Amino acid sequence: MRAWLWLVLLVFISPVQATSVELARLDASAADIETLREAPESSWKAAPVLRRGAAEQSWWRLRVKQPQAGNDIVLSLKETYDASVTVWMPPDYRPQQAGIFDLAWKQVGSRHRLAFILPARFVDQPVYVRHEGGRYQPMPVTALPLEDYLALDLQRVRFTSAILASLLLLSAVATVFAIALRRWMLLMFCGWVASCVLYVAVMSGEIVALLPWPSLLPHAMRMSGVAINFGLVLVYGFTIGFLELDRYYPRASRLIKALVAIAAVLAIVIVIWPRSPAANQGINIVALLLAALALGTAAARARAGSLQGWFYLIGWGGVTVAGVARVWNFLNLQGTPPMLEWLHPLAYAVGALVLVLATARAARYAERELHVARHEARTDPLTGLPNRAEFDAALAARLQAARESNTSLWLMFLDLDHFKSINDRYGHAVGDACLKAVGDILRKHVRASDLIARYGGEEFVLMLEGAGAQRALDAAESLRAAVNSGAILVKPHRIVLSVSIGLSELRGDDEAADLLARADAALYRAKQNGRNRVEADFADNLGLSAP
Repeated sequence: MRAWLWLVLLVFISPVQATSVELARLDASAADIETLREAPESSWKAAPVLRRGAAEQSWWRLRVKQPQAGNDIVLSLKETYDASVTVWMPPDYRPQQAGIFDLAWKQVGSRHRLAFILPARFVDQPVYVRHEGGRYQPMPVTALPLEDYLALDLQRVRFTSAILASLLLLSAVATVFAIALRRWMLLMFCGWVASCVLYVAVMSGEIVALLPWPSLLPHAMRMSGVAINFGLVLVYGFTIGFLELDRYYPRASRLIKALVAIAAVLAIVIVIWPRSPAANQGINIVALLLAALALGTAAARARAGSLQGWFYLIGWGGVTVAGVARVWNFLNLQGTPPMLEWLHPLAYAVGALVLVLATARAARYAERELHVARHEARTDPLTGLPNRAEFDAALAARLQAARESNTSLWLMFLDLDHFKSINDRYGHAVGDACLKAVGDILRKHVRASDLIARYGGEEFVLMLEGAGAQRALDAAESLRAAVNSGAILVKPHRIVLSVSIGLSELRGDDEAADLLARADAALYRAKQNGRNRVEADFADNLGLSAP
């Protein structure tokens, strides 16, 4: 971004001063160069800018005013696009066919301008130009010393190269996002960026150097128009998803979808009949309506606190303003002002950057919300411990790992004693507080590698890995004692809690259900034998227990 701004500033504050050019026009359907040179001065009409005249053929005479002695002068025509231009230069005034997209035409510098070198010794002699066909748009003429022209031309090339490289990079990044995150609306955005690349390349003339199929160059302007029209369809399809219009503004969404459908039909008509005035004018009107609707809904979303709305206003607002300004100048046959010539492609790059960043941000938050949802689906909301579904999913994997590594695995079933009487006496809020307190105690007294979960109701389960029989029994007794060691304060009540624990050891042929069943049976024995105790079921059938 900083590089682009510096390039623009260099152009705007450039010390290069163009030599003024005196323009005169003669409308004549047939004439030869000798007749023109001998034509009386009164037959030439002064003109402020070179553009297609009322006659089928317009002849123009260019004179460099106050030329700098000893310097070759470059005469350049801006925005000739697909016009057919013939030039007669001194000293021999032979006709030279010239065109931005004509590979046979060799000129100095890039194709950003149609340029002719007027040798220093002939700078005081007139140059004649004939403009046939093309568009009714002005073609500003400038005259610069050769060295100054090349310096300014290099700035234009660097700027355009930076814009094109940035757009291609952003398109690639957006494509990766779309595929990796499966956000397919981004592919429509990528299509719009690709259309911008083609549009900028054609309008700047860089397409001549970039297009690998020279046979398509005569159709460059048509390709550019087709690309930008279909890009319009794609970007507003992307807008619907980006601003979530179906969710927040369904009526506006339906209207935008209808206009996008109309734009798609008109774009197809223009492909078939490229010179259809109704289709070309119609798609311009649709584009203006879409811009107004999209920016209006984005503003409404921004006022509602949506960052997506602000991102869209910043990104697409610049593109819209620059595009409308360019269309306005074309409709008024004024051509593109120098500043807009730089700001228009810059708006494309900035807009694409902002929208890619906004989409990346939205994808990041969507991914975060998905992660939170998955975490909540695996977590007991009351105690913050893993829930039964998470425990069941982990149990089978840990059983397999214990068998493969030949390590011991223990399962504890813990049940809060007399929990129903607590709920009945103090209420469910106190009961929930007791469950949360038990969960906190258990969490503090287990290793990080052990998995403890709330299995349901007042039941908890714990998987203990890599411990001997006595170590497992001691761990169970430590948990029982920790729960029973002091009263739980639930204002205004002080409640003494206890748990019964059933402990079972993994056997070689055990499935998860077998291990759980034996732990549950041991827990039942602990309840039967007076509660607040540990009962164990070991592989060696010793039937150890802890009072």
